Amino acid sequence: MRIRTAVLLALVIGAALYFGLNMRFPAFPPVSVKAEALVCAGGALAEGQPGTCASGIPITNSLLATIVVDVLLGLLVFFGVRNQMVPRGFQNFIELVVSSLHDFAVGVDKKNVAKFFPFVGTAFLLILLSNFVGLVPGVGSIGACQVKHEEGTKEVVIKSTFYDNLPFQCSHENHEELVPYLRAPTADLNMTLALGLLSVILIEYFGLKALGLEYLVRFFNFREGPMFTVIGIIELLSEFIRIVSFAFRLFGNIFAGEVVLIVMGYLFPYMLPLPFYAFEVFVALMQAVIFAVLTLVFMSMATQAHGGGHDEQEAAAH
Repeated sequence: MRIRTAVLLALVIGAALYFGLNMRFPAFPPVSVKAEALVCAGGALAEGQPGTCASGIPITNSLLATIVVDVLLGLLVFFGVRNQMVPRGFQNFIELVVSSLHDFAVGVDKKNVAKFFPFVGTAFLLILLSNFVGLVPGVGSIGACQVKHEEGTKEVVIKSTFYDNLPFQCSHENHEELVPYLRAPTADLNMTLALGLLSVILIEYFGLKALGLEYLVRFFNFREGPMFTVIGIIELLSEFIRIVSFAFRLFGNIFAGEVVLIVMGYLFPYMLPLPFYAFEVFVALMQAVIFAVLTLVFMSMATQAHGGGHDEQEAAAH
């Protein structure tokens, strides 16, 4: 009953602020699919094009966020294993997370878990932290104002609101656009594509290491007839498709989640975004789990001989 009263009170206060005091956003916040450049190493930012380099190497907000995540991951490992003999508190939580993922990996492939788990576990923690960083208040909403030139478009008059009078706000009258200092690393397609590419490379590596040249038979099978040759070509194509699948699944879910939160916050910034925020926390966790589990399963499948030959030989030996 108290929770219901508190929610209703918050909605009433929010409605009064939104409609009564005009505390609303003056214009829909800019949404950029690509990561924005903060500075350009060896060059300069493009004039009138926020977040774009005219020359040089772009240092993007997602790259800066990735460095932050790497530091957090290093601190997580340091504080999570420093009391190895007497685990307690935070170390117990870290051990619970890692041991749960390790137990699952053992259930998938007990024989090769020692080879697979270092990458799978690291990828899980990296993606999880990257996803959660994007949900921290201020990430994506605190940044620098850069002037945007729109040639050949009709100038739109935007009514000022309460937020325009606050300090450190971008001026809509001067056509300034916000370029956030930080952006979720997994909301950058370059990051997810790199993770997907690395995963597929390791999958092929473990397959070749376990089976040798016999591993290539599943892709170039000319011994069992034309049908298996076609199946092998499809298998080869599916290996490349996995890169796209890994990259776009992770990027699409995280980026779409950020857009949903922006839209809900723009429509009614009081209480309405909370259910969507909770859902995005769940999505952030599930996407890290899905990436880690799929990588683990594909690695296990790569080490199995085509047609189960190795399993049949081991069974015959026993």
